[in-house]
Amino acid sequence: MQSEDMAMIRFGIIGAGGIAVKFCEAAGRVEEAEVRAVASKSLERAKTFAAANKVPEYYGSYREMLEQADIDAVYVATTCNFHYENCLLCIEYGKAVLCEKSMVLKKKEAEELFKRAKEKKVFVMEAMWSVFLPTIKKAREWIRTGRIGTVYLANYTGGIHAQPEHRIFNPELGGGALYDLTVYPIEIVNSLIPQKLVDVRADIVMGETGVDVTNSILLQYETCRASLQTTAYSRVPSPSGLYGSDGYIQMTQTHRCERCELYDGEFRLAESFTYPIDNGFEFEIQEVVDCIKSGKLESNLMPHAATLQCLDIFEKCCGK
Repeated sequence: MQSEDMAMIRFGIIGAGGIAVKFCEAAGRVEEAEVRAVASKSLERAKTFAAANKVPEYYGSYREMLEQADIDAVYVATTCNFHYENCLLCIEYGKAVLCEKSMVLKKKEAEELFKRAKEKKVFVMEAMWSVFLPTIKKAREWIRTGRIGTVYLANYTGGIHAQPEHRIFNPELGGGALYDLTVYPIEIVNSLIPQKLVDVRADIVMGETGVDVTNSILLQYETCRASLQTTAYSRVPSPSGLYGSDGYIQMTQTHRCERCELYDGEFRLAESFTYPIDNGFEFEIQEVVDCIKSGKLESNLMPHAATLQCLDIFEKCCGK
């Protein structure tokens, strides 16, 4: 594990897909982070990825990278069905972990990962990048400081128009709208509303391949009712709103939000905040760097409890 005065946090990557490319680009924007190695089950794919993204080392085995590469942390960029075994392997080698959402498929898997991480004193965080965006942080600040009063309603609608061959329809790859799409509104809204979750209700539409394709979820907090809808059949620009006794907040493209607006109780714009987003992953990478350097085992903004609560919601939605 890194000492506090270490200047650079060196990352390895497991999985050489498109999202790993985005991670490399974002890491280049974080002063104290660098990508040192990439591993794939295909050595040729790892070599091609390394050359294209200027990564110094490449490996055809995850274990080989963990054993040989001089790295402090690993970004797990495989599909959801592999996350549990990939994260567990990294933890066993004492490497900090940033794992793509959804972190795992079952709550008990996350509980085991977090237990092992604490035993090994290893930092672990789910890569819910949206939670760290400056606009989401600003909305959180407005709510925490009482700018809209007590929150009573929240909503979020989002979706993609996925083609039949898309992994979201593949149960063997951990497919389904819940794991791929609904994870965003659940974890964003949970991070924004400072209330205890008391009930979950859901209407889940299953597709021909046996995974959920459209879902409507109602999260009941102490005072707030949050309505979340996602679909794999229609492109939706993910608008969201949080409505309180003294005003409300509106956002568009919430999962990669560039502008949030605060309105008072008379529908007048009271304040707005804009932060252009090009990549967006750099904010979660900075969080990992800061946490490792300060010796934390989990993030305050994306704690283990947030991942566990999301997985609990998934299981309640599916009746497990």
